[in-house]
Amino acid sequence: MTDTDSYTDPSPVRRGPRVGTVVWGIILLLLGLGVLGVGAGLTVDLQAALIALLALAGVGLLVKALLTRSD
Repeated sequence: MTDTDSYTDPSPVRRGPRVGTVVWGIILLLLGLGVLGVGAGLTVDLQAALIALLALAGVGLLVKALLTRSD
């Protein structure tokens, strides 16, 4: 038996996309939908929309952090 036979890879195995990637994807999706809505003639309160967007992103990150911690 050689030294390379007993070597184990210490890096964790990734299972799917990271939470930050998903949150940024959702933010970009919602921004794109907002741009389409404005282009279609929808009036949007920009301040309220950005506050809601940041709140949803924060909630998503907190939920994932809590779910990861309980594992």
